[in-house]
Amino acid sequence: MAKIVRYNGGKESYYSCSDPANLVWGKDYEVVHERKRAFQTDYILKGVTGTFNSCWFNEITSTFMAISKSVPVVGKRCACARLELIDNQINLNECLTSQVKEVQNIGNNIYKVTTNNTVYVVQVI
Repeated sequence: MAKIVRYNGGKESYYSCSDPANLVWGKDYEVVHERKRAFQTDYILKGVTGTFNSCWFNEITSTFMAISKSVPVVGKRCACARLELIDNQINLNECLTSQVKEVQNIGNNIYKVTTNNTVYVVQVI
């Protein structure tokens, strides 16, 4: 799965970078390339022209697999059952996600669902 980062409003940089005016605070971006330098790592982001300091972003690390009875809808919360590994046992725990920000159809009733806090891979049954 691609690396997803959220812009945190940063603007300072050791090396020169592109102007962050095209970035939106709190918005998630997909990193298509990382360029490591001596004192800084730069990101090239999908759909945004330029290179940006990685310190300007927080990596989205929470990703869950889940099942749902309905297709998630942008702007609403999604009722689903999340798969979690607890004490080496897979458990299915019902949950209500935070507000859905983006839904991508991956195929075969499987969706990548991005919420305010988490990314879910949801199979609709």
